[in-house]
Amino acid sequence: MFNPDFLLTISTTTPEIENANLFPFPFGLHLMFCAMALIFFAWRFSEQKKPFQIIFAIAIPLSLTIWLSKSKPWFYIIGLVELLLILAALVTCFIFRDKTPEEDDAETPDDEDGDAADGDSSPENEENSESEDGAENK
Repeated sequence: MFNPDFLLTISTTTPEIENANLFPFPFGLHLMFCAMALIFFAWRFSEQKKPFQIIFAIAIPLSLTIWLSKSKPWFYIIGLVELLLILAALVTCFIFRDKTPEEDDAETPDDEDGDAADGDSSPENEENSESEDGAENK
């Protein structure tokens, strides 16, 4: 059956987690994660120059400020700021996205001379395409 001493034994033998209700892992692990994220996003921003990368490079280390105070209002303020930064990164991700080749073609005006230069619309090409299919031109 249920033994209440079992719970007492487990609670004294397990290592204590630093305020698991406030933050799920210890400060040292959080610090390492933030340092790696800062280095990664700063490096990616230096190569690609996309704004969402610099936003994440700021937002992730900003989460370290949660360790400054144990008050619930501070916890909610940091959560709100992080949420706003993530939303800003999401919006800038869509605004500053790279254009696909199809979008580049749609934006450039088509020249009438360009079609004739390709030779796609010439009568000779139409005859050749029909003869390749096995149909004879008369």
